[in-house]
Amino acid sequence: MKKRLLTQLFIIVLILLTGCKKKEADYDPNNFNPTGYPIVKEKITLKFFAPLHPLHTSDGYNAMRLFEEMEKITNIHIDWVYGPTQTYAEKRAIEWQNKDRPDAFFLWNTTEEQIKYGPNGTLRPLNDLINEYAPHYKQLLEEDPELVKIATLSDGKMYSTVVINDVPRDQTFKQYINKTWLDNLGLEMPTTVEAYYDVLKAFKNDDPNQNGLPDEIPLSSSKLYQTRNFLMSAFGYVSTGVEAVDDEVIFVPQTGNYRAYLSYVHRLYDEGLLDNNTFTMDQRNLSAKGSLVGSFDGAAAYLVVGEENDSDYVAIPPLTSEINDDKMWLGFNTKSPSGLIIPMSTPYYREIVRWIDFLYSEKGNKLQAFGKEGVDWQWDNEEHTSWTFNVPDDVNPEQYRGTLTPSVGLGSIAYWSKDFVLKENNPLIERINENVENAHYMDYLKVPYPPVIFTPEENTRLAIIKTDLDIYMQVFEEKVITGALNLTDAEWNEHLDNLSQLKVNEFISIHQDALDRYLNK
Repeated sequence: MKKRLLTQLFIIVLILLTGCKKKEADYDPNNFNPTGYPIVKEKITLKFFAPLHPLHTSDGYNAMRLFEEMEKITNIHIDWVYGPTQTYAEKRAIEWQNKDRPDAFFLWNTTEEQIKYGPNGTLRPLNDLINEYAPHYKQLLEEDPELVKIATLSDGKMYSTVVINDVPRDQTFKQYINKTWLDNLGLEMPTTVEAYYDVLKAFKNDDPNQNGLPDEIPLSSSKLYQTRNFLMSAFGYVSTGVEAVDDEVIFVPQTGNYRAYLSYVHRLYDEGLLDNNTFTMDQRNLSAKGSLVGSFDGAAAYLVVGEENDSDYVAIPPLTSEINDDKMWLGFNTKSPSGLIIPMSTPYYREIVRWIDFLYSEKGNKLQAFGKEGVDWQWDNEEHTSWTFNVPDDVNPEQYRGTLTPSVGLGSIAYWSKDFVLKENNPLIERINENVENAHYMDYLKVPYPPVIFTPEENTRLAIIKTDLDIYMQVFEEKVITGALNLTDAEWNEHLDNLSQLKVNEFISIHQDALDRYLNK
């Protein structure tokens, strides 16, 4: 059995080496331009693997404006191989074993994979290549040293570019409240959880719609989603999982703060202020309730209540409570080492680094966001303070963007830059930006835990422990909030014992070790 396995491994290695030698034999180093465009004098074709989302054009990436223009500029044609989002992991695994392995893997590159393939020589380190051939990306690394920490493995090497999103509205969620209802009832914007409770009670009892019908739903959410973080923040933590506080890792469900949060949300549920369908409905059910909902979480109000009701809703600022007077708000990790990786098997690594660097340039970040200037969008004035997206009539803007760029459905693909994105002339988008600004979310933003890099062994243990913890916590939280479990001192102590049995101390220890390494980089 062992002999047969070694034979199979030898055959696989031999196939891969044969593919590498063929690529090297076809490679002409004199065709490469180290600076300026095009990147190559005579057109070349490279093979890239990338995710494909249902919102993307059915003709694939090469039919998108971004890559049409990039091919003209760089003289590099990409032969795309896709992993549909539904079967992405399986397709990606196949491509790693393919004798004609892709020249690059574009987007959705995990740190686990980099840890696996980087130090063993399967992936090409990017450090020196960035210094020599990626001036736009290099400048971003110099301006924000955090990017280097995020991308650097324990061996001191970077194997992937970082996907960057510095647009404020994308760095957190929003919690909305019906300002028209507040005005109709003569109420102020709540600043504490008790004031928020009073507002929800007034929404339930005092006819804020002024239609004579008791049909208002004070607070609703699909499975609590980000409303959980909104309320937890008032009690001293921005998440209900792992959080780093003064360089120490805390598991929030072990804290008295979390117990206070549970008691508060149970009170809302018990009195009918929190939608009692919260734990059984999805986002479509929430949207169907429309403007009958007084408060909810979401990326934008119009996504829940419709464009016609969007202006009735504003974002709620962070709340405080009796046990916490520090305002805080959940921040997302919007910088990820997942952009592009290059297998050692390709001789075109210099060309690829120059290709990805274009996406970090001023022209590149506009193209990847909304397409070509003068065709898909245009400046509204000579000062370049605003621009308008040219969406065909009766076409959904995001569906149209899906014909221009793969960032639709996948999030940022290289650099989603606030210097350009925030200048869009769109009333709905402008309202989101204004809500984030007026609620001062960015002033109180806190990322619960930084984007550390775990070792392979740590990843294996975390995956096992986290699965059990997640299942337990989901059931426990719902039972307490709905009243199926009365959270007495005895029940709370049993909860803490259950967490211990589920290896929570090891879970914390692994996160602490990774955090210490991250802080010492």
